[in-house]
Amino acid sequence: AKLWQREVTTLRRQVQNLHHNNRQLLGEELSGTTVRDLQFLVNQVEMSLHSIRKRKEQVMAAEIHELNQKGLLVQKENIELDKKLSIAHEQNIELRKQLSAAMKSSEQQACGSSSKAAAGLLLSTRVREPNIDLELRQQEHEDE
Repeated sequence: AKLWQREVTTLRRQVQNLHHNNRQLLGEELSGTTVRDLQFLVNQVEMSLHSIRKRKEQVMAAEIHELNQKGLLVQKENIELDKKLSIAHEQNIELRKQLSAAMKSSEQQACGSSSKAAAGLLLSTRVREPNIDLELRQQEHEDE
C-alpha cells in the first residue's frame, strides 16, 4: 500500500510540475524565475514556434499543390467546353444559312404564283444536321 502511495505522490508532483511549466510557457507565474530559467523558457518557445511554422508551411504547400491540381482540371474542362461551344456555333451558322436559303426559295415561289394568297403559305423544311423541323410563315402586310 505504501508503494502505491509513493507512486501516487510522485505522479501528482509530476502533474503539478507539468502544469507549472505549461503556465510558464504561456508567460504566467514567472515571478521569482532566474535569468537562466527565463532563457531556457525562451529557447523552448522558439523551438516550439519553429516546429509550428514548419508544420504550417507543410500544410500550406499541400493546399497550394491541391489547388493547382484543381486549377488544371478546371482549365481542361474550360478548353473542352470552349470546343463544344465552337462546334455549336458552327452548327448554328450552318442552320442559319440553310434557313435563309429555304426562305428565299419560298419567297420566289410565292412571288411566282398567280395569286397573293400563296403569301400565307406554311413551309415545312427538314434540316439534316441536327434533325430539326423548321416552320416558316409568310404573311402579307395589309399596308404594303
